[in-house]
Amino acid sequence: MAIKKAEAFVLKRWSFRETSLLVTVFTRENGKIKGLVKGARKEKNPLAVRFEPFTHLLLNYYEKTKSETHLISHADILSSNAFLRSRLDFFSYASYQADLLDSLFGLHDPQVRVFELLRVSFNLFQKASPMMVTRVFEAKLLDQAGFLPNLAHCTSCGRENFERSFFSSRQGGLLCAQCEGREFGSVPISKKAIEALLFFLVTPMEKAIAMPLDGQVAGELERIGRKFIEFRLEYPLKSSRFLSEVKPFIKIM
Repeated sequence: MAIKKAEAFVLKRWSFRETSLLVTVFTRENGKIKGLVKGARKEKNPLAVRFEPFTHLLLNYYEKTKSETHLISHADILSSNAFLRSRLDFFSYASYQADLLDSLFGLHDPQVRVFELLRVSFNLFQKASPMMVTRVFEAKLLDQAGFLPNLAHCTSCGRENFERSFFSSRQGGLLCAQCEGREFGSVPISKKAIEALLFFLVTPMEKAIAMPLDGQVAGELERIGRKFIEFRLEYPLKSSRFLSEVKPFIKIM
């Protein structure tokens, strides 16, 4: 077994047997990996708190060649990101980001840009609305995963510069009014929503989150994004459902 060192973010964790943890982390060097942390749940073992969701770590692990689950031997906290677990809105949106990343990328697929996108996104939660940070993160992550929908012309006929636009998850992009009638399940999409998505994609995240976005457009982007992602993944994200359930509580905080 080769010993490796990696910078990583904890995406998820769950108990394994009586004293251990299984974790999924996203590393800068090797992409997503799964790891076993033996004895982490034993009393007074400091490793348990180091694997809280969203924690930024420096790991040492033994890479197994005959298993997808590697043995994590040591972890140092670079940033606990405890603030992401301290508020319901932060936790809900950060959980969605981690879940989406986990779902879009396979194991051992190095994605340095994705790692940096997650790092920047988590840091921005304290500077902007977590909803806005997540909408920008979502668009940029889909782009990195190769799932970016077509926003330049009608996906069916190729026409450009049409007045009324519709979005088709199945076609993976925009439809004009003439083609929309032949596509089941397409939904209207406003020019403001299209402009926002295009702005998110070409603008550094730190600047993109400052774009004024009214509630109607934000809701539109969320609904269309959720529908598109569920179609591409072929299943709904649990974190997306959780976010919908807690939104009424977030609004009154």
